[in-house]
Formats: sequence, C-alpha cells, structure tokens
Amino acid sequence: MSAVRNANAVTRAGVLRALGAAGAALAVPAVARAAGKNVTVRIGTIASDVSAEPLYADAQGIFGRGGLDAQISALANGGAIIAAVASGALDAGFANLTSIAAARQRGVPVRILAPATMYTDKAAVTVLVRARGSKLRTGGDLRDKTIAVSTLKGELQVGASAWIDKNGGDASRTHFIEMPFSAMAAALAAGRVDAAMLTEPALTIHKDAVELLARAYTAIADEFLIGAFVASESWLRDNADAAKRFTAAMAETARWANAHHAETAVILAKRASLDEALVRSMTRATYGERLDAEHVQPVLDAAVKYGSLKSAMKASELIG
Repeated sequence: MSAVRNANAVTRAGVLRALGAAGAALAVPAVARAAGKNVTVRIGTIASDVSAEPLYADAQGIFGRGGLDAQISALANGGAIIAAVASGALDAGFANLTSIAAARQRGVPVRILAPATMYTDKAAVTVLVRARGSKLRTGGDLRDKTIAVSTLKGELQVGASAWIDKNGGDASRTHFIEMPFSAMAAALAAGRVDAAMLTEPALTIHKDAVELLARAYTAIADEFLIGAFVASESWLRDNADAAKRFTAAMAETARWANAHHAETAVILAKRASLDEALVRSMTRATYGERLDAEHVQPVLDAAVKYGSLKSAMKASELIG
C-alpha cells in the first residue's frame, strides 16, 4: 500500500471514494445465475471505447456464462485504476502500457491480465493532427514547434517523438505541453500549439477544425498493444480461477466486439453516456484477441528511448 501512495498519491480511502462517485456512470447489473455459481470480479474502466470491453461482456452475457459477477466502475484515468488495483479496491482494471510499465518500475506490484486495445495502422484511434490549412508536413517541420499531449512523458508523447525522428525531425527540439483532449482543437485554431496527439471521440467531434498530420504510432510498430487489463500479483496468486475466467471472457469479447461495431455502438452510448451517432461515426477501437510479448515489447523499447521508462524492460516482466 505504501508503494501505491508514493507512486500515485492515491490512498485506499480516496480510491474507494472515487469508486463510489464514479461507479454510477458505468454501473451494470450482474447477469443472473444460480446462487453460488458466480465469482465476483471488481473491474475498473474509463468511459471510453478503448476500455469498454467489460461493458460489452456484461451486455452480451459473456461474464455470466463464464461464471463471473462483474462489478464495473468508471475512474478518471489509468493511473487511478492502477492505484485501486494495487490497493485491493479493484480486482482488475484498464491502463495504457506505458503507465503499467512505469508503475512496475516504481515498485507497484501489478501485471497484465488480458489485452485491451490494439493500435493498428488500418484503424488508428489516436493520430497526430494539425489545424486545417496548416503547412506542417514532416517531422522536420516540427522543429522548435509545440505539440499537445494528454500526459507529459506518456504514450502519446512517445509516439509523436518516434514519428518525428523517423520523418526528418529531431524530437529533442520539439516542445510538448500537457492538455486535455477537449481543449486541443481550440488551441490549434488559436495557434497556441502547432500539432496535437488527438484520440477518439475528440478526433471525430473536432473533425472540422483539425486534419491528419500522421498516424504517428506507426513509427513504433504497425500493430501493438496500447492498453491492457491489469491485476495485482497477490490477487493473481490467490484468485487463479477468477483470473482464468476473466481472461477467457475478454478474449471472447474481443472477438465479438471487433466484428460487431453496430451493436457495440449502442452499448457504449448507453453505458458510457455518449451520443450514439458520434460513436457510430468515429473510428472504433480494435481489441487484442490474445496476449503476445511481440505486441508489448515495441512500446517498452520506445518508452525507454524517449524517457518514459527509466530503464529497459522485457515484456515478460509485465505479463501475468
């Protein structure tokens, strides 16, 4: 618990308060099963397509058929979810790969339980954008320019830096500032930033104000794992059966959700309080159907290169 407090400044009481305040947003009824057959799993997500697999699994009865009683709560971000998982306030939850790896390096005992969102160049949900009409074209054009990212030294900055260096620029000569996705389009229009790493649904919401500069993540790899569901080492050790059930449920959900965007749009809009027309029109997340080290290692290597991780790390150190 002390490691969680030091790394994330989140106490167990604070996490529980956050769960109580945010849980209503994504609270879902457990699928009915015979008494004594369910294994309860408390799951943390954020209100976004990238971490919505638990919502789809619940709505489709996948958790119930797998013998799980899923209690799903929404938290603000992956950092809060990692803290809640490590403290025991949650059993499993979503976070991006860089945050998971950084937490491990700070001594937070979490491991990847199941894959979540994949980056794929064919359906990029996060891209580097410029203001419409901007003359920026190459990495070299971003020399001494400013790029907005949601979290400094996070996965978005790593992706932008990798693209700049591979396309004629020098990422060390580019300035990055932290900004919420909702504010990026206005900042681009006003000239306060020159480019931004923007993700869905903000990308679709602001499509009239921004345009694609690059699918920057492709500089890391054509396909890799953006985010995953994590659990604490102690929970994995003491709940092997529940972990297997959860992993199987996420694999089944990924296969179904990747092939049923129309149905998941309805579920996501309802459960996450998003506009259904917006969800249908935006680029949808692609979910990992299996957990492979080859989809994890490229992110870790890039994160070390650009300073998001303090030292090299093998994918095997993260996978539970």
